[in-house]
Amino acid sequence: MNKLLHSKYTWVFFLGSISFVLLTGEVINERLRMHDLEVYYRTAARLMQGEALYRIATDGHYVYKYSPTAAIYFIPFLLLPFSVAKVLYWVLLTFLTGVAFQLFYRMLLPQDGLASDNRKQNIVLLLSFLAVAVHLHREWHLGQVNLLLLGLYIFMMKGLVHGKPVVAGLLLAASLFIKPFGLIFFPYLLLKQRYRTIFYAVGFILLLGLLPMLFYPSLPAFKHLYLSWFQELTIELKAKQRLLTEGNHTIFSVLARYTPVQYALTSAAAIKVYQFVLLVLIGGLFLLFNRWGRQLREQQVPELAFLIALVPLFAFTSENAFLFTAPCIMYLVYNYQNFSLAGKAALILACFLIGATIRDVTGAAVYGYLQALSVYSVGTVLLLVLMFALQYKKKGKTLDNNPRKGEEIRA
Repeated sequence: MNKLLHSKYTWVFFLGSISFVLLTGEVINERLRMHDLEVYYRTAARLMQGEALYRIATDGHYVYKYSPTAAIYFIPFLLLPFSVAKVLYWVLLTFLTGVAFQLFYRMLLPQDGLASDNRKQNIVLLLSFLAVAVHLHREWHLGQVNLLLLGLYIFMMKGLVHGKPVVAGLLLAASLFIKPFGLIFFPYLLLKQRYRTIFYAVGFILLLGLLPMLFYPSLPAFKHLYLSWFQELTIELKAKQRLLTEGNHTIFSVLARYTPVQYALTSAAAIKVYQFVLLVLIGGLFLLFNRWGRQLREQQVPELAFLIALVPLFAFTSENAFLFTAPCIMYLVYNYQNFSLAGKAALILACFLIGATIRDVTGAAVYGYLQALSVYSVGTVLLLVLMFALQYKKKGKTLDNNPRKGEEIRA
């Protein structure tokens, strides 16, 4: 086993084997339906013909909710029959999982030219994968886009770390047309004075937003297309304003449901004030996290991982979005030795809460109970608390190693 952990290719072999076994099982059991991919595939075909994309009655529950530009991303799959496209998409998602996890791990390594420790790399990647495996599998099984977004965010992170504003801006813009979660990065880019990245992101947003004109060349048709999308967004947002519902895993809902705050939320105005105040508090905490990390060599990596993990706490979406905690988990597992026994236990508990609610293992009743409790959210908050603890500890070590710098900061 120890020899296997020291192998350079263990992570790739493990991921490939798990993916192959799961895919084979899906095919044999005729469960490889990929309903979400079918929606994107069907919408891409409609877009190619210049047809309506939204609120098609015959689609039933599986309606298209994303931007017209996002449909363009799936046009290449139309070259294949849908039965083949499903397998290809599964393979691509598996490949993206491997590349994104590996890339993020490399950004954790010290920039001193030392060779990577294969054993530690395999342990970090394998444990992080297992922590979010249930969400990854549902992404593969349904053919969803959260994993695509995570990949775009990690590649964007690399662009920011290596000072490539064009790449970072393009990836950020591309992600926004799938889901608007990437808006969370704009205040951060302003904070870091990454104005060129913002400039390129805005430019690419305009450019990508105009791409559907290739299929809807008349101005009235193009305008109607976007108005239909905006209407779809309005319908979707209205359906997700039930703050106290059990299926709402946002931090706004969880805090209200678990505390007496809920008794003060007696009107729409009170709810908006509550959400705004909580958002400001979280923003203030992130500024503190940023301040503590100023002396760290690669502070952008934990900061961006922190922001990505906030996405499922801010957006009312499916539990699969807790896949976005993967960068935080990798960062914390990589720094596992820096935690006390209590911290290590808390990290294990957080990973368990995020990834252990598997219906086929726990049973439908237990699964429903845990989901109603929003255990994913509790696990994510615990991860962020550990990120704070680690940031504070690293800040202390930096000041101890450079007391003169600490005096300058205090001054």
